[in-house]
Parts: sequence; structure tokens; C-alpha cells
Amino acid sequence: MQPSRRKCVRISSPEKESKHFMKAILPSPIHSKQIRIPDEFITRFGNELNNVATITVPDGRVWKMELKKRGENVFFCNKWQEFVEYYSIGYGCFISFKYEGNSKFSVIIFDATSVEISYPFETPSTNGEPKTNYPSSRKRSKVETCERLRKKVKNMSKYASKRVEDAAKELNPNNPYFRSKIVKGKYAYVNFDFATKYLKPNIPIKLQNSHGEQWEVFGIFHDARSSAIQITRGFSIFQKDNNLSYGDYCVFELIKTKPVVLKVTMFRAIDYCD
Repeated sequence: MQPSRRKCVRISSPEKESKHFMKAILPSPIHSKQIRIPDEFITRFGNELNNVATITVPDGRVWKMELKKRGENVFFCNKWQEFVEYYSIGYGCFISFKYEGNSKFSVIIFDATSVEISYPFETPSTNGEPKTNYPSSRKRSKVETCERLRKKVKNMSKYASKRVEDAAKELNPNNPYFRSKIVKGKYAYVNFDFATKYLKPNIPIKLQNSHGEQWEVFGIFHDARSSAIQITRGFSIFQKDNNLSYGDYCVFELIKTKPVVLKVTMFRAIDYCD
């Protein structure tokens, strides 16, 4: 009689499956200088990360990047811009990150057509310095690429817009506050109730970010028939300095009345595209 064989059941490990995350590159100046690591990944592995991460690419290159924390968010920072330029990573590209432990990541880069790129390779030049070569297979139909890119960005923008709006609505400070969406006119709209109680047109207002930095702005009446106010003069500078783009949301919280100081909590759509 042959001995009975025990049937083995392979159980996948949720921990191993959770070590991947994707990042999409959208039209924003933010992604050229830094990129945010998803919150869920930080919740699971944030206590393992050091101040510097190691990123390994299929071409064999290894990149050392600073990990910087801002509030509850963690970003890949210095060297990121050089990394993006070296691999010609543009809008619509995707990057797949796999966490290897000990602040080490391996990545795969996909172009705007969702195909893995042909990585550049280095060959010695006549003067002895390495020369970067880009395979001709990377040259694709511009019409096809742009069309797919437009559709992809449009779909992601709709998704991110809903998520960022929901996130802003979840914040309900104890102090008086109002919410405002960043619009193309580069101003913040203040609703009738808040404006009537706390603000006056053409009187300086201080906007304060999470780092305590302040910007002076001024408001004007939204129109002749309403007491609602638009924060206009000085707001474009505040918007630029804080990397705010069209579609982002801000929650303005009154923390001081004389002079008026509004603490601004920012919700950027680009950070909700995970």
C-alpha cells in the first residue's frame, strides 16, 4: 500500500502582495520635483523607512533619493527631478514600485501607451565620458500617444477630483471655516456667511500654511449684489508658492481675528491619483 500523500495548499501572503504601488504622472509642476508615496503604503511600512531610499531600475542604475515628510505625507525628493529627466518620464507615464525592504525599491517605468519603456544605456564616448543612448524603439506615433494621454489624464482627473473634494469635506475644524476650490481665475471664493461675519473687502488677510509661513492677500466683493468675497490680490503668489493647481481644494480656518489669519489646509488633486 502506497503511503497517502498530503495535499499541500499554497496560501499567498498578503504582506508580500502589499509591497507594490503605482504612481501616475499627471500635468502638475509638483511631479517634476517630487512624488508622494501612497498613504496606505506608509501606514504599513513607514516605520521601516530611513531618510534616504534606494531605487533600482531594470537598466541596472541605482538612485539614492531623500525621503521627506511634510505633515502626514512622505515624498521622494532630491534626485527625483534628475531621475524623471533621465528616463524622459512625462505626463501619462506610470511607475510601478516594489518595496524590497530596508528602504530599497525596484521600479518598472511605463510610457503613456502603458508599455514598459526601452531604458537608455551608456556607452563610452570618444573622450572617455559615458554617453547615454536612447533606443529607437522609444520613438512612437505622436498622434497615438497624445490621444491616449488625453483620455488617460481626463479619466484620472475626474477620479482625483471626486476624491480630493470628499477629503476636503471630511475636515471640519472647531474654529469658523470655509472651503474653496482652486479655479482657473486664481482666486478663492468666500461664501456669504463667513465673509459677512469675519472679513471686509480690501483689508489685509494673512494666509498661513502648515509650516507657519504666511502670505498677505486681499479680498473684494464677488459682485455688486452679494456680500460674498473673492480673495484675489496676492492669492496667485500664495497659490504658486504652495504648488496649488486648478481642481485642488483648500479649507480656510479662522485662527486669529485682529489681524485676520486663516490657516489653510490644502488638498491637492495630484495626491489623490493613487
